[in-house]
Amino acid sequence: MRGSGQHGIALFISLVMLMLLTIVGLAAVQTTQLQTRVARNAHDNLIASQAAERALREGERLLLASRPEAARYTPAGIDGLWRPADFGEAPVWQAEAVWAEGGAGSRQAGPVTGAIAAPRYLIEWLTTLTGPDHPHLLEQSTVAAVPRTAIFRITARGFGATRHARAQLQSTFAVRLPPGKGP
Repeated sequence: MRGSGQHGIALFISLVMLMLLTIVGLAAVQTTQLQTRVARNAHDNLIASQAAERALREGERLLLASRPEAARYTPAGIDGLWRPADFGEAPVWQAEAVWAEGGAGSRQAGPVTGAIAAPRYLIEWLTTLTGPDHPHLLEQSTVAAVPRTAIFRITARGFGATRHARAQLQSTFAVRLPPGKGP
């Protein structure tokens, strides 16, 4: 009769051990799921950054390949070519409508593998610097030796595998102008 009480304790200890192992197993599964989501989000953000970088470089290539004409850069931003917003107004690249697919507020860049949408970019003609007599140029500046230089801001936006992952990049880009061109 004494031995029958000990069998009950062994069963109880076995059940407690089984419950502890179940809890540890569930915690491991949750940790693995969390790590998977973190890795997926990091990959998604990397795709968005690569897409924005591609669009930024495409905008720079456009400026290098074409001779900028000041008349094409308007406050309405036709074909993604803009004049910057007036002082005190929000920059054009902050408006969501500018980035709409099929709209004229920005230009579509080439597609990026894994991205949900093609990246887009816009170009703003910020100012034109003239010659070595310009007061804002340093003597050692390469711009100082050129009679006319247009300064542009390129803003690019790229998406990852979901709309929640997006990256936006900007660069300031200078283009030498032939004499008599630009504002």
